[in-house]
Amino acid sequence: MKPKSVQEYIWSKPKEIQERLNELRNYLIEATPNAGDELKWGKPALVNNGIFYVYAAAKNHISLHPTPSVISHLQDELGSRISSQNTVRFSINEPIPKNLVTKIAQLRVFEKETKGVKWK
Repeated sequence: MKPKSVQEYIWSKPKEIQERLNELRNYLIEATPNAGDELKWGKPALVNNGIFYVYAAAKNHISLHPTPSVISHLQDELGSRISSQNTVRFSINEPIPKNLVTKIAQLRVFEKETKGVKWK
């Protein structure tokens, strides 16, 4: 059965993945307080008059999808966590790095709110 809310999506995952999803979600909400939770294409997203980011769980990692411009700007800091032009991966075996997620989120909020960069 498909989840109907972000919380259902998180609850549908194994315990260790739930922990990482909740970490990431909390950091994103803290950095994007005016955004709301929604499911987009069956994945959790933070939105406010457009998408800020989408995130999801896989077997061995949590993925965060900001925008290619955010990833490009932070590519030196993201390093091997980059898996495509709009995807950052975090291992489920270690805590989500709050400082890095906050930096991604702040840059994404700036580019959306100031420059009008849409999520793709």
